[in-house]
Amino acid sequence: MSDASYDVVMVGGGNKGLIAAMYLTKYGGLKVGIFEERHEMGGGWSSEEGPAPGFLANICAHNLGNPMLHYSPIYEDFPEWIEYGIKPLIPLLSIAYCFSDGRWLGIYSEEHDPTQEKTAASIARFSPKDAESWLWLHDKLNRYVKPAIMEFCFTPAQPIGTPDALDRLIANPDSGMDPTWRTKTVRSMIGDLFDNIDVQTAFVRFLAGVGNFPDTFGGAFAAIPALTTLLNIGTVPGGTHTLAHACQRIVLENDGRYFTRHPVDKIIIENGVAKGVRLADGTVVEARKAVLSGVDPYQLCVELVGEEHLGPKIIRKIKNLEATRGLTWYTWALHERPKYTAEVYNPDLPSSGWIAFGEAGEQGMKDLMDEYYRFKMGLWPEPHRMALRVGDHSSYCPGYAPPGKCSCLSEVFVPSVQFFTEKEWKEKEQSHAQEVMNMWSKYAPNMTWDNVIGYLPITPYYTAGRARNYARHGISAIIDPIPPQQGRFRPIPELASGRMPIKNLYATGSAWHPFHGSNPFQGYNVYKVMAQDLGLRKPWDEKGRPY
Repeated sequence: MSDASYDVVMVGGGNKGLIAAMYLTKYGGLKVGIFEERHEMGGGWSSEEGPAPGFLANICAHNLGNPMLHYSPIYEDFPEWIEYGIKPLIPLLSIAYCFSDGRWLGIYSEEHDPTQEKTAASIARFSPKDAESWLWLHDKLNRYVKPAIMEFCFTPAQPIGTPDALDRLIANPDSGMDPTWRTKTVRSMIGDLFDNIDVQTAFVRFLAGVGNFPDTFGGAFAAIPALTTLLNIGTVPGGTHTLAHACQRIVLENDGRYFTRHPVDKIIIENGVAKGVRLADGTVVEARKAVLSGVDPYQLCVELVGEEHLGPKIIRKIKNLEATRGLTWYTWALHERPKYTAEVYNPDLPSSGWIAFGEAGEQGMKDLMDEYYRFKMGLWPEPHRMALRVGDHSSYCPGYAPPGKCSCLSEVFVPSVQFFTEKEWKEKEQSHAQEVMNMWSKYAPNMTWDNVIGYLPITPYYTAGRARNYARHGISAIIDPIPPQQGRFRPIPELASGRMPIKNLYATGSAWHPFHGSNPFQGYNVYKVMAQDLGLRKPWDEKGRPY
């Protein structure tokens, strides 16, 4: 006998689950109960005061990818989002690469440079020919790639053998997408597009920064969606947790309920059907129609469901998922913004959402490749050439720092939590801060400790301890964004659609199709699957959208 009952019981209140809950309550008309073990909802949409009073730190998600693109169906279906504070803010430049010789190359956001002439001018200072190549590529992105990416991202994973939007894109000779990119590395793809080594280095670094590492075979194909993301990186006022608050309001207004500090101990399965959940305190919650999980694949399959219901093959695959790409994620409270020597080259540099740093010429590319290989071996990056990048949201988004002050985030890829001991991670919290300052000050001489009010050190060890969803490896992507773990293969082909091989059990989260990141795709897609199975409203059909 159950202690409570809902139409849909949701395990975990992460951001993908909140998107699904909005649709299930408002459009599905279902009573949804969300059970979250942490003290707050939102998962990666988390913002806290720190590293000093009056400063804001985004703990897991610093930006929303391309909010004008990636959230467009959500804005159409939930216009109240604007009223609740979800107003995307886009910097002048999405990202820039600052070379040690004082030059820099940047991608201006389409919001401020719709024709991309400013980006072309930035590239032309290195290579006029490559500037023309960028304008050609931008035209292809707008005419062919963006529509395909949107259909791909907002459509549940298709079965193997069924062509999806990316398959059709790569097969279209007018799209400009080379079929060999399916198997090539990011470095090879960029070499196909651009001639100048500095331009190549900058673009390889841009794509590596969003998880597309330079020498992974098949990585070029996985990087195609990232090219569209780089055109409008942005965030929202008040930090990414503002999204969680807005979603919670909509869920509550439509008869949904959520419960924090309510960990789920087991998903109840009877005769091959998901019937509800048992909480850690023994409470049984009935699911009249479905159970929806928002937790990571290991926690769902191994801990909450078990081999007796899924079989040894699926469990082996889940245990074999690759997760090695950790991040350091330090928020810095500063007296004044970094003042870069490269501003003499072009004063737009500080107006960039992200700034990456490195050497020019062949040495810059060599450093990127060497760091990648060290990373694959579980080695800490070499301090003098680590792939550092910095984001200053306080330059264009209110609320991140007190007036006249600055809040920056530094990011470096490092091995995941299992490569070092607890003692080593605690030592690295301090030593890595010095490493960041040493490199940063080479490009911005005012970045000394006198300019630092405080810093908040986030490492894979910190992330692993923050939530069970990240616990095994401490990476915000949950599993590595590599070709065998992307799209219809994410996390494994049997589970990628969100429909579990147990009746009335569904799954969503960052480890599901199409790829990782702070975006709404998985939550939207699992609702599409559930709407089909449960006969719920389909707003995309009602409004005549293709997805």
